[in-house]
Amino acid sequence: MSDLRITQHPSLRRPLLIAGFAGWNDAGEAASSAVRFIHRRWRCETIAELDPENFYDFTQMRPQVRLRDGERIIEWPPNTFSAKRVDHLDRDVILMQGVEPHLAWRTYVETVLEVCRTFDVSGVVILGALLSEASHAKAVRVSGSSTDPELARMLSLDERSRSTYQGPTGIVGILSQAVREAGIPMASMWANIPFYIQRSPNPKGTLALLERINAGLDFGLTLHDLEVFAARFEAQVAADIETNPEVAEYARRVQDDDDDDDEEGEIIDDDLRDEIDEAADAGAELPDAASMVDELERFLREQRGQSGSGDA
Repeated sequence: MSDLRITQHPSLRRPLLIAGFAGWNDAGEAASSAVRFIHRRWRCETIAELDPENFYDFTQMRPQVRLRDGERIIEWPPNTFSAKRVDHLDRDVILMQGVEPHLAWRTYVETVLEVCRTFDVSGVVILGALLSEASHAKAVRVSGSSTDPELARMLSLDERSRSTYQGPTGIVGILSQAVREAGIPMASMWANIPFYIQRSPNPKGTLALLERINAGLDFGLTLHDLEVFAARFEAQVAADIETNPEVAEYARRVQDDDDDDDEEGEIIDDDLRDEIDEAADAGAELPDAASMVDELERFLREQRGQSGSGDA
């Protein structure tokens, strides 16, 4: 019995699949929120679903009980495909809203490729978000790469077919490799989220991804409401940080380092982009986050030590 259930089969023109996954590759929920935003704004219709039974440990990700019209329903981890005919473009769009699975990753990826074959997908764009040493006060950096010259040009990404990264990876890295091996043009785009921000979801990361997609793919989405939400979020984060002088000082140091990198010019920017792209290809959010949290804790200990010495 197939894990894929196709609910309808619309006639789509060379559709582009855009995917985002909740879980390890989704810092600040930026990637999953971006796909969800497009889905709601366009009111896309579901065309297929993945049965979660074989892919999740339900003791780790428990089903949710909801009330709908007074009736109890059970919601399982969702992996849905929805479609939209975009009349002003020469190809349509399929959205995948997924959750990184616990089990059977190769079967999971093969099922996604089955969707690509069934609907004759012409390209795949995978969204992700990783924690990085970035400033909350600056625009969220979007990095990434593409195996396809056209997608690279449209999305302002590096054209790259191989990564030199070695280490742990997430479902985004596994799916990216499978799509490449299947010969389907693909691109990956990553929002770089400041690791010291505790608030989630992070609408600034979502906005950064959507701005790149909206402009590059000519989607014509109205993002004004998200821009307002992101501005309010930034103000809330700034207020939170200022209540903790030690974290505020660390955030200012990160911003100063960003400013110095900007002043150094394109060579440093290229080196930084290479490091980010390699980490992003692997989905290496957690290892990066752990090392940066250690650095933050060392910084705070040093600040406390200096303060104690001064008091003495």
